[in-house]
Amino acid sequence: MCGFQRSFIELLKGNFYESFTIYPAMLPIIITVVVTIVFYIYNRQKLKKVVQVMLLFDLSIMVFTCFFNNLVT
Repeated sequence: MCGFQRSFIELLKGNFYESFTIYPAMLPIIITVVVTIVFYIYNRQKLKKVVQVMLLFDLSIMVFTCFFNNLVT
């Protein structure tokens, strides 16, 4: 299993700290998905910018984590 799957399983078990240490971008991704669903249901223009910023934030977390893990190991 990849880190995303292991993190998701730990999150389902209620182990938030373990989930975060395995894959730090898991919680922001879930929040982004929920906000995106709300955006598509209500189709509000204000949420469009919020979703874009959240996606950039998620991407930056993933890139930083990837570089950090490659530098450490």
